[in-house]
Amino acid sequence: MSAFNSLLAIQAAEATETAGDGLADWIGAAMTLGIAIGVATGARWAIRRLGTRANTVTSTVQIMARLIFALIVAIGAYVALQTIGVDLGPVLAGAGIASVAIAFALQDIAENYIAGVLMGFRNPFVPGDQIRSGNHEGTVEELTLRYTTICRYDGVKVLLPNGQVLKNPIENLTTNGDRRSDFSIGVGYGTDLERARAVIAAAVVDCDGVRAIPAPEIWVEDLAASWVTIRIRYWHAPRAADMWNVRNTALIAVYDAATEADINMPFERQIIELVTD
Repeated sequence: MSAFNSLLAIQAAEATETAGDGLADWIGAAMTLGIAIGVATGARWAIRRLGTRANTVTSTVQIMARLIFALIVAIGAYVALQTIGVDLGPVLAGAGIASVAIAFALQDIAENYIAGVLMGFRNPFVPGDQIRSGNHEGTVEELTLRYTTICRYDGVKVLLPNGQVLKNPIENLTTNGDRRSDFSIGVGYGTDLERARAVIAAAVVDCDGVRAIPAPEIWVEDLAASWVTIRIRYWHAPRAADMWNVRNTALIAVYDAATEADINMPFERQIIELVTD
């Protein structure tokens, strides 16, 4: 009887020890995952902090911070599962097969995410830039892993899929700090063209918002049917509002200067011949 009691005691001790080991493994796994999340959060904060000090592009910093956070948490989860004895080999094999099917089903979404990462590191624009991509033009508000958000000049927000933005030419209208615009006017035949050029140049140079360097360019462009075409080119600040404000000022100034100098700006003439029997 005493031997039987001893056997029961040994079995109970072994069960208690096994349960204790299992509990310890779960506690260790939880601590591992918690430490990984803490480290990932700290790394994310540090990357954003360093990016702010280094004046790194905001979108790039955000993408790097998210990738590092996800990578560290994934490693922590892997170690935690190994701690409690979960064999991830079959899971990873099954995930590999499933990922192929998922990739085909979600290839457009995956393309947008990959394009978001690439654009984040290549920095074709930053929030606040005004860009043109495809048929869309506006001010960049945010670059996420999936979308580029722009606000059109009419106030409408547009979410452009990153894959579409990366495939199309991207025109950054504000990155250079200056932008050139032009318009043309017609002066009548018989006009002293050199004098007309001088009058127009003086009017454009004095306009608010027109850059002195590079200087405006005034060229005789074409001999049209009803007038001689003169092209006016000038530089100004790059934003769309600046472009339209300066254009408005320059057009008014050129019109007033030409009128004051008695430079003829004729209407288009059409000759209609009526043939009667």
